[in-house]
Amino acid sequence: MLKSFSHRSREVSDAWVLIVDDEPINCLVLEEILADICHVQAVNSGVEAMDACIKNKPDLILMDVMMSDQNGLETCRQLKADPELMDIPVIFVTSLTNDFDQEECWNAGGTDFVTKPVNATTVRNRVKTHLTYKLQTDMLMHFTYVDGLTGAYNRRFLDAALPPCCKQARRTGSPFSLIMFDIDYFKKFNDRYGHLNGDDCLKQISSTSIAILKRPTDMFVRYGGEEFLCILPDTDEKGVKHLADELQQAISALNITHEDSSFGHVTVSIGIFTFHQSNSYDIPSILKSVDAALYQAKRSGRNRICVAGQELA
Repeated sequence: MLKSFSHRSREVSDAWVLIVDDEPINCLVLEEILADICHVQAVNSGVEAMDACIKNKPDLILMDVMMSDQNGLETCRQLKADPELMDIPVIFVTSLTNDFDQEECWNAGGTDFVTKPVNATTVRNRVKTHLTYKLQTDMLMHFTYVDGLTGAYNRRFLDAALPPCCKQARRTGSPFSLIMFDIDYFKKFNDRYGHLNGDDCLKQISSTSIAILKRPTDMFVRYGGEEFLCILPDTDEKGVKHLADELQQAISALNITHEDSSFGHVTVSIGIFTFHQSNSYDIPSILKSVDAALYQAKRSGRNRICVAGQELA
């Protein structure tokens, strides 16, 4: 998942297309056809395709059906079974033209298909059409899941993202952690400096936090007015404590003046929580636990980090 959506509308020329064919010459032909339309990457097997999608998720896939190690139909089924990759449209490139084979392509999750030998005009126009649809869908997702002011994910996104994190932790045994933080004395900040400056403060803190969350799987959510939440898959107690400390220092280093704070500048109070495979917590209990840690940090004097009621810094 992305840490934040771009505020700039993407064009077809910004998009990435993955070509999957076990014949290098076929890849070269398609690369040449699409070279002036979009960015292109080519791989030569279904296994390589899955790896490429995980490392750099494409906007569209052109997939050969008949490949030696793992055919395109099976690769497409794997993509559609993965919640992170299932939305990638797949155009099958095939010499199979009978009704049964075409039905197999649709049933595997294909979006469209082109026949071999490929017609350059057909390929170019179908790719442009499907990329246009994909980018429009991404923009709709932006409006659905992203907070318009800060660029952080919103509560609707949180509701969709947190359950899979729990399931993955229970399935793999790898913990995930949450950081919840609140801007100290933010109401007083708004009262003194006005809401426009308050909005600017929120945006600075959000962009600073997003920059610190370097992994693609980390997620940054605006939880409430001045309250934010970091979702950190595959992160244990040591990792979340280190990141919380980094966040606290980076936000303090912004040195945003706050004359009504006892610290003289904008600071944050932070609560952290780590979920393990053995935990019986449901989603509300997880959020309640990290919120309780945040409350402990605020009650203990603010501008500090707490976990499960224990002060850390």
